[in-house]
Amino acid sequence: MTTELDRIATKNVKQKIDTAHKKLNIKQHNLKAAQKATKADTPHEDRSLLEKMIGTKRHFSLHKERKKTKQTRKFLKEQEDRLDKHGAWSKDNKKGSAFAGREKEKLIEKGFPSKAKMAGGGVALRGFGRAFRKGGKV
Repeated sequence: MTTELDRIATKNVKQKIDTAHKKLNIKQHNLKAAQKATKADTPHEDRSLLEKMIGTKRHFSLHKERKKTKQTRKFLKEQEDRLDKHGAWSKDNKKGSAFAGREKEKLIEKGFPSKAKMAGGGVALRGFGRAFRKGGKV
């Protein structure tokens, strides 16, 4: 039993998850390229014994960042699976996605039943349009 509010919340969350995955792809690619660049900066013969064995500080910091992106991706996949299986979280549906549950709360705060409130409303709805821009007269 999904309401219209649940459907809107799940759609919004899926869009947010997709954009987060795209950003993670870009970040992981950049980190991997930076790791390769740091490795190529100094030839193997010029490195100290310690650097040959375990790597440089820069390499470790980049590796740490890549691990963070992997953990973030894992969290996003878990949320996506919960969303597909159980839908949005509510008091009745405690297995649902908390991400979608928070999105539902945000929609309710905006005033879900009223489309005008969701649109951003105000002067634009009254038809004044651009009259208030740059000191224009009504």
